[in-house]
Amino acid sequence: MPQVSFVISVHNGENFIENCIDSVLNQTFEDFECIILNNGSTDKTQEILEQYTDSRLKFICQENIGVSRSLNKGINLAKGNLIARLDADDISTVDRLEKQVGFMMKNPKIVLCGSRFRELIKDKSLPQKVAFIKIDKSIRKSMSLFNPFAHSTVMFRKKTFIDAGGYSEKYKNGLDYELWLRMLALGEAHILDYELCLIRFTEQSFSYRNKRRQKMEGILIRWNAFKKFGGNPTEALYYLIKSLIGLAFPSLNYFKR
Repeated sequence: MPQVSFVISVHNGENFIENCIDSVLNQTFEDFECIILNNGSTDKTQEILEQYTDSRLKFICQENIGVSRSLNKGINLAKGNLIARLDADDISTVDRLEKQVGFMMKNPKIVLCGSRFRELIKDKSLPQKVAFIKIDKSIRKSMSLFNPFAHSTVMFRKKTFIDAGGYSEKYKNGLDYELWLRMLALGEAHILDYELCLIRFTEQSFSYRNKRRQKMEGILIRWNAFKKFGGNPTEALYYLIKSLIGLAFPSLNYFKR
């Protein structure tokens, strides 16, 4: 039985899925499986997947059932006690599993572990824009302000995921953020001070509709986090106003940085 299961859901990922899979297969920690769910792709994604013969890769071809349902399916099928998330257009550094597994094994109270990352924007690698917060207490306080975890950096315990109820199908963009709230009720979290992932940001990822829905979901999740964990009311109000401005003026473009 593998100790870790990577779970990747991909929809029309022909441009980047090879880089993603290669980053998984190049891990220095080798006791893992990788479950890749082809979620209704209509491009050459399936052809690319069929080129791989490594026995650690498990492919599931299915109709497009949505990201939340797809990830829930993959994680329920996973054999590892630890789940490593990775989006199909992102890249893990070769030592990602080695560092995260080592930390999780030494710290059994930690149920959710992220890391620092770098952003890939128009082929430029930049330091993460999201504020870096490390320890559990600070993470909980920040949850009412923003999501401190990048989804592709996260490793969590499968048992905690199941006990928390998995990803909610009500959320399309904030599915990870909302899940972290429920997982933090069951254990502690930590963000490692290593850049263990390269996360790709594209114009398509930040379409007007997605940005608007993401901000609306974020407002609701932050309010729930504030009720659960508390926080600084002034800071919470600042982030609320910032989100509302973003809804009113969607042309404020992330890619201007």
